[in-house]
Amino acid sequence: MTQRAPSEELQRRWLDAVLLPGMSDPRESCLTELAEYSGRPREEVLALCERSRDLLKDRWEERPRDSADAIDDFYRDADAYIYGLLWWHCLQKGPSVAWNAAILEFALELGVRCCLDFGGGIGSNALLFQGAGIDTTLAEISKPALDFARKRAERRGLKLHFVDLNDDSLDGRSFDLVMAIDVLEHVSDPVGTLERLTTLVRPGGYLCFDLIAGQYDPDEPFHLMKSKYPIRSRVRGMGLASVANFGKYLCLRRVDRSELVNRVLRGWDVLRWRLYYLAQGQWPSAR
Repeated sequence: MTQRAPSEELQRRWLDAVLLPGMSDPRESCLTELAEYSGRPREEVLALCERSRDLLKDRWEERPRDSADAIDDFYRDADAYIYGLLWWHCLQKGPSVAWNAAILEFALELGVRCCLDFGGGIGSNALLFQGAGIDTTLAEISKPALDFARKRAERRGLKLHFVDLNDDSLDGRSFDLVMAIDVLEHVSDPVGTLERLTTLVRPGGYLCFDLIAGQYDPDEPFHLMKSKYPIRSRVRGMGLASVANFGKYLCLRRVDRSELVNRVLRGWDVLRWRLYYLAQGQWPSAR
């Protein structure tokens, strides 16, 4: 039987990283940390947590988001994300986010020593990994999220590495594990993003991500990915091989294959996944 929710052990491990030191109540920890960071009264913080999705929707609709620059601009200073993410990470919308702790268990089993949390937002995954002794780099375009993540790391005595993607590049770096959790549905070019991330994985290393795709949702217009087909039909051709799936996550290993073999795999996967979607009565969307 498929486990529908993360175990209590995974939830505990996740909350150990997310909550303020010395606090045990997720809601209280969330409101306390955000109030201390922002200087806002707790009542206002609570309202921002509960309304974050609407606030983000309003910001998205301020201007057309029909280019990569316009999409990036949305995230650069969208401080409502801080409130919505920590509220979610403190399990106030259910326990599903605690599946992220299973990625850590996977990484520890594989002996991962350094990892990249790409698009890691307010740093909850980065805190989880660094707290377990894995040298962790957080790369993010949102300046408010980066600032908050730095403060969270300092408060917990953890020495994370930070990369502001507005000013710095990841070129030339390599990691045992690269994570892109709840990221690909937010970018203008998910396939291109995944290809770039693959170059940051050392040979024999691992790439872990999730796929959230579906019809346009007017309440979350910033979720852009319409179909999983473009990713599913391309990952093996990028030089990756499936290792594990758990929760909603895909974990793949960067393998040493010739370009010819990668091209053959790419062609075969395009065909078989196209047939799969057609058999489901769906047209395999290019996005």
